[in-house]
Amino acid sequence: MDFVLFDLDGTLIDSRLDLANSINAALIEFSLEPLPNEKIYSFVGNGVRRLVEDCLKEEGRVDLFDSVMNFFFAHYYDHLLDNTILYDGVLEVLENLKRKNTDMFIITNKSFIFTKRVIEGLKINFYFKDVICGDSLPFRKPHPQPILLLKDKYNLKFDSGIMVGDSENDIEAAKSAKVSIGWAAYGFRNKDILEKYRVDFILNKPLELLSLL
Repeated sequence: MDFVLFDLDGTLIDSRLDLANSINAALIEFSLEPLPNEKIYSFVGNGVRRLVEDCLKEEGRVDLFDSVMNFFFAHYYDHLLDNTILYDGVLEVLENLKRKNTDMFIITNKSFIFTKRVIEGLKINFYFKDVICGDSLPFRKPHPQPILLLKDKYNLKFDSGIMVGDSENDIEAAKSAKVSIGWAAYGFRNKDILEKYRVDFILNKPLELLSLL
């Protein structure tokens, strides 16, 4: 395996609690009812603007989007490492891939300002040859543009690598770009996703990626 394209949230890191806490802090700030964490988790994966919008739709107060978004942005920036951790085994996977000279990339729908702070804070930024964020290009996942950009930029051979992610966006982007997809079953989505999508590999924990090398 020459390269691995990693999603971030729900694949390398478990960031759910910090996202939910910042969403609910923003809702409470504007006298709205906090949402159950599980409901918020179900909205994660399309970037923070979509996350805030989906949560406000639940409240029936999309009219507050700008104010809530601004509060959430500032709160999450300050608290995005309160509870966020690497999934068990991720560091071992990254170290193993590094020793094998496998090129590693991140393709995430998370904004650059948050992505940079998280991966630097967790001290994993130096493992990755490049990082494409949700605001890096005109299109984000599920569009294949981020994958195709890396293919052209680094002359990647798609039959010698894999995309690893937990969401519909990851699967659709990989399939559109014609790269193998390893579904992170330990991430934010449940196995119902397999009723809609066929994946090449199912990873029940990060370390299982090493068996594909």
